[in-house]
Amino acid sequence: DNPADSLAYLNEHGTSYSYSGLALVIGGALLVVAVVGIYRITAHMASLAYTSTSVFGVLAGGFLVVAGVMRMQAVGTVPHIQSLNESWGEAAYLAVQMAGTQGLLSAGVMALAAWLVSLAVLFAKCRLWPPVAFGVLPLIVLLVLLADLVFPTLAETSSSEIIFLSYIAAIALGMPLCSAAFGIALALPRVRRALAGETPAA
Repeated sequence: DNPADSLAYLNEHGTSYSYSGLALVIGGALLVVAVVGIYRITAHMASLAYTSTSVFGVLAGGFLVVAGVMRMQAVGTVPHIQSLNESWGEAAYLAVQMAGTQGLLSAGVMALAAWLVSLAVLFAKCRLWPPVAFGVLPLIVLLVLLADLVFPTLAETSSSEIIFLSYIAAIALGMPLCSAAFGIALALPRVRRALAGETPAA
């Protein structure tokens, strides 16, 4: 939490920080491709609600790409600003942290969770039940965020730590697992045919 310590970490491990940004850029770009590809397959079921949630998926990819670019650029830019003035360097790091990690990356996680839940609903409409169960994982993310808005005092209760750990686990483990499950399901020709409306799902 100390900007001076974080800035020292950035100077010592800039390569790792840059690689994490590159991973976000690649992941975000691939997410956009996946969202557009799935939307084309399921175009016959297009509705305002489904189209809107597909936009969430594209936005999630865009947010992740921009957050990744900020991390990659920070490796060179922030130390340069630090060389001019130490306090400027700390302020520059905090700007990257707030706008990139707390802003864009958080927005990307929320938008991705919304898209994954909508994809689970789409699977349910096509009676592809096994993948639907994984939609509960990103749903936890959305429910925790909603609960925090509706019940702001929830963070002060005794169960706040459990809720927070569930939220982090849903992001770090649940959403990747859900994405992998949907990806495996979409790799099956039977599933793609069902989504395209060519054959009923078994």
